[in-house]
Amino acid sequence: MANTQFSDTIHVLVYIAYFKGNKLTSQEIASSLETSPSLVRKIMANLKRSNLLAPTHGPTQLALAKTPAEITLRDIYATLPGQGPLLNVDAHTSQKCPVGKTVPKVLTNYYNEIQAAAEAKMAKITLQDILNDVTLMQRLEDEA
Repeated sequence: MANTQFSDTIHVLVYIAYFKGNKLTSQEIASSLETSPSLVRKIMANLKRSNLLAPTHGPTQLALAKTPAEITLRDIYATLPGQGPLLNVDAHTSQKCPVGKTVPKVLTNYYNEIQAAAEAKMAKITLQDILNDVTLMQRLEDEA
């Protein structure tokens, strides 16, 4: 099963940016994510430690520490606790087989290239880009 930690963290930041200035609770954000408020609080605590979420003056005063245009997906990805590479090689293969012995080494090189390319692309996509798309899609939906 895929890990949704990255998308959930982006979701929390977009939610806070979208409803900027409103009093927000972890329950409201959790409702949007269809998850528990405790998970949202863990995500927000991690974002505060990583300086992407501003220290609050109360439980409902949530704000980004930077503008959405200054926060990239790579910045967000870097905040994930214990986040490893996007793709992982199965290293538990037969060392007696020529394929089993070499495929992990070969894939590691390709996966490193993929990781670097993905992180380079993430560095070009900002939270503002995502917020703009969310706002546009919401407007189009409202007009339909």
